[in-house]
Amino acid sequence: MSAARTSPGSVDAGGVYNYVPSVMQDGLYRMWWCGSDAAHPGDHIFYAESSSLDGPFHARGSNAPYQVVFSPTGGATFDGQHTCDPSVLRVNGIYYLYYGGLRGPGASTGIGVATSADGINWTRANGGAPIVTPAYRQDTGNGYGAGQPAVSYLDGRFYLMYTDTTGAASSPKNGQGFPEGAGQYLLRSADPGFQSGVEELTAGGFQPRTAANHTAYNGIGNYYSVDLQYSDALDSWIVAHSDGPDSRLTFLSPDFSSRTFADVAMPRSVVEGPGLVSRPDRHAVAPAGGRCGVVPVDIVNATANPVAPTGLAHAGVDVSAGRSCASMAPGQVARVFEGYGIQVPGLPLAFIDGGLRLQSAGLPPIQDVTRNFVVTTPEVFYSIPYGASLFVGQTVVGAPGRPAAFLLDNSTKWPISALKIITDNGSTITMVGTAQYDAYPSGPALYLVQ
Repeated sequence: MSAARTSPGSVDAGGVYNYVPSVMQDGLYRMWWCGSDAAHPGDHIFYAESSSLDGPFHARGSNAPYQVVFSPTGGATFDGQHTCDPSVLRVNGIYYLYYGGLRGPGASTGIGVATSADGINWTRANGGAPIVTPAYRQDTGNGYGAGQPAVSYLDGRFYLMYTDTTGAASSPKNGQGFPEGAGQYLLRSADPGFQSGVEELTAGGFQPRTAANHTAYNGIGNYYSVDLQYSDALDSWIVAHSDGPDSRLTFLSPDFSSRTFADVAMPRSVVEGPGLVSRPDRHAVAPAGGRCGVVPVDIVNATANPVAPTGLAHAGVDVSAGRSCASMAPGQVARVFEGYGIQVPGLPLAFIDGGLRLQSAGLPPIQDVTRNFVVTTPEVFYSIPYGASLFVGQTVVGAPGRPAAFLLDNSTKWPISALKIITDNGSTITMVGTAQYDAYPSGPALYLVQ
């Protein structure tokens, strides 16, 4: 561990309380968190952004310290009175907001999900119904329910870690403070709404979720507040959790069966809710300068509790398993930089998509598909498999019922999600027959980010 860093003070302003942030590196730092103010009683989800983790953070397009982007319905829904504990990620151009919702006094928390094109304007998914409800497998003395979601995306699946105080393996309330009735559980599914193909982590690994195995295994930990991301450089999950006044990082194998490295203590005391700074798919952010094996791990969390958790502040460290680019397994360097634009003096600008290097003669189309750029080395550049080159005015093909696609090297089609990418590259669409379109081999898709 090296390069410990902290913000000089809190980075939030205003609000009665501010805690449990979800932080995305997306060109700048975008942060969603649970807050309340005089105009918005109850739990709401606030949003702000900054060019620095040390702030100042501000609402989009204004100097206000935040804006409210998601609120309770005010009705008899499961989230009628409170929406809190956001976990935000972006997959294939779509933002997903996982959150805890509460109807009101006497009810228990459930987990919902909403979607967005820009991370600001949200629409409730699953018909507004919760996607995870309390298991009610035991009475621990803590009626909180199921909430505090932390989500990541890996190999085509969404991983959802959450707390359920009614889970079969949750700890009983002991009168000694947190965690009381806590317990972390883990689901995964290719369905972001977790309504189909859901698997649950059990003592025997991931198994299809059943009434019998649901919340029967709590092998991750017994914390009250956690966050989750995947590190491609370490081949490990990173779980950030609050242990009393401390925040710690725990490293788990890809199947969650074992600890891969010793825990790391973060350099700042906390109150609640460590939020790991992540790239949009909730993986660890890429390092600059060709340090493939170095993982910058930063968190933002509440550090004060005059009435309720507040005082969001930043702390970070660099962790490393001692690996170099050359020592990494084939394709691993590409995974470390997935979704980034990489810049190397004297070499073409490249976007890493689907583990391949898309080289571009123009900046605008790459800015359409990523906001994250990192300056690195020729070693990193050439470690990532070449995919194709995109030139200004590149041929774009379309066919009935098919997405438009850049026709790149070796007549490979790279599907495009939005017309803006095409026009920003100075290209136009040429229509071809469906059979001809389908005959072109497919490369990774290019999604517009907003």
